[in-house]
Amino acid sequence: MVLSVASSVARRRTMMLAKQMQQKRCMGGGSTQEWEGVDKVVRSYFPGDHQLALAIMGGYVGLFGLYKISSAIGGKKPEAAPVVAVATPVADVATSGIPSVDSPEFDKYIETDAFYNMLDSDEQLGKVLADMK
Repeated sequence: MVLSVASSVARRRTMMLAKQMQQKRCMGGGSTQEWEGVDKVVRSYFPGDHQLALAIMGGYVGLFGLYKISSAIGGKKPEAAPVVAVATPVADVATSGIPSVDSPEFDKYIETDAFYNMLDSDEQLGKVLADMK
């Protein structure tokens, strides 16, 4: 019997000590942050971080909605009909004696010595370039 009384007293004593040593947490945050400038104005309307995030996302959604509405109201501008290029045969350059690049004679001209002589001569090459402009 003495042991049971001693054990119950010891249990009560340890429980009281455990309660005294246990920290009391009230889950309070730190001090509030002091905002300056634009942040102070914005935080007066949206004090919570989640409120500010939702306001920013709402702004983006609003801009996107305005763009979609304005494009739906404005409609599409009429596109101009595409210009069809008509293939016209290019005349040979008469002053330089070089056939057109599109003609079959040009392949033969490249293989001749006249082509290499024209590339070596600065005067002839300048004349050909001036004729092409």
